[in-house]
Amino acid sequence: MAKLSLEQSRELKAILNKLYALRDTIGEILNNEQVESHSRYVSYKHMAREYNDIAEIAWRVTNESSSSFMFNVDKMQGSGDTVWPIQKEILEMVYIRTKMIIAELGIYDDFANDEFDNFENFIKSRFRAVVFVEPTNEKDVQNAFEALLVGRGLNKGVDYNREAGKVEFSGKEYIPDFTFSKLNLCVELKFLNDKAKKSKIIEEISADITAYGKDYARQIYVVYDIGVIQNEHEFKHDIEATGNIKVIIVKH
Repeated sequence: MAKLSLEQSRELKAILNKLYALRDTIGEILNNEQVESHSRYVSYKHMAREYNDIAEIAWRVTNESSSSFMFNVDKMQGSGDTVWPIQKEILEMVYIRTKMIIAELGIYDDFANDEFDNFENFIKSRFRAVVFVEPTNEKDVQNAFEALLVGRGLNKGVDYNREAGKVEFSGKEYIPDFTFSKLNLCVELKFLNDKAKKSKIIEEISADITAYGKDYARQIYVVYDIGVIQNEHEFKHDIEATGNIKVIIVKH
């Protein structure tokens, strides 16, 4: 399964929304017993063409042309020349194919999101255990995080990169601490040991979110806290509300 870029992920979301609408529309037609059978399924050809148009875009975005299935709409007769059982059969086929392509495309989105959630849980449960000495700066936290990755069996340059993937935004360069290309994910680590720096870190994260959002579909911010944050929910809530963002607070 190929990795999708941020732009491809956005296109995929739009495609899935169109497929959901097509599926629901056909489902309503098939189940609408208030309309007589001889006129209920007359949109079969239009629905098949709509499916083809969406499927063609979908497989172009995902580069999975071998999985495509198209209806030969040009060879379909018009509704006036096609008896309603055949119209219904075609419409049911379009309905089934629409559901199948939704399932196939959903793998791209669900797989990455599941791994995203799993990675978050891994950091929450294991990061503190690899920090044996209280950090004194952000570099110490970054080194500890990399030790966690290595301990998990991840390889630099293959599974992750450190201080790579530069992003330019509003004339400024942003370089994430860690990037994971397979998940279209960047991870930033923050060190907080001074109450006076709390607001500054929140401002930094807000700026990073905007910049990294250009190139990364998912972002994680790990805040290593030395007794400053009292209300974790309050600290995280507004930041995580901005999208596919996770904030993990690690207490020393």
